[in-house]
Amino acid sequence: MRKKRVSRARKRDLEQPDEFLSVTATIIQKLNRYRTPLTIGVVLAFASLAAFSAVRYFSNQAESRAFQHLSANLKTYQETARDSTPQAALEKVRPLFESLLAEYGRREGGQLARLVFADLNYRAGNHDAAIAGYEQALEALPSEHFAYENALSGLGYAYLAAGKNDRAAGCFEKIVAGTHTQLRADALYQLGRLYGKNGQAAKQKEVFQRLLDEAPSFVYADLVKRQIEG
Repeated sequence: MRKKRVSRARKRDLEQPDEFLSVTATIIQKLNRYRTPLTIGVVLAFASLAAFSAVRYFSNQAESRAFQHLSANLKTYQETARDSTPQAALEKVRPLFESLLAEYGRREGGQLARLVFADLNYRAGNHDAAIAGYEQALEALPSEHFAYENALSGLGYAYLAAGKNDRAAGCFEKIVAGTHTQLRADALYQLGRLYGKNGQAAKQKEVFQRLLDEAPSFVYADLVKRQIEG
């Protein structure tokens, strides 16, 4: 029986989603790695890259439209943020994100937009709104999704900012039990700090030692070493 040939165009279509997912995974990692207003440009640059990738890999599909909307929303945010506060920039794009989520919330682009919107709320000091956004993302994403633990990390940070340390610890503990190496190192660091605040010196030392064992090049490794030795 003659073997059915696969066209070059079809081969490209089959190969593209994997490359696209690798791009979006990197972007969401950046959202959690850079959580200060000083580095918002880095986050926006990577999110714009996601939009560009989606246009290439999901041409004439809803995914492409979702990422195009996300790119436009982020461009508006960036332009507004240059001359105003994170709060004012957020209010400028709030209706745009709400419309995007209402129409494309179940799409890959919509899920990324939900994380971005939660992160923008976090930056603006709207901790309750950020918490709600991250929780909604976690409800929508399967636990094996590449963005799941990133949303969990964002939720942990939002809980910290809201003064809900016990809930934050719960998020970081789940990340520590997960498979995301970079996020696990940061979660161990945050757990150690929380244990220290609670007067749990033994647990803090145990967690910090694990951090040094698993991630000796962690950005705050020297600080952690001094904490253990002190």
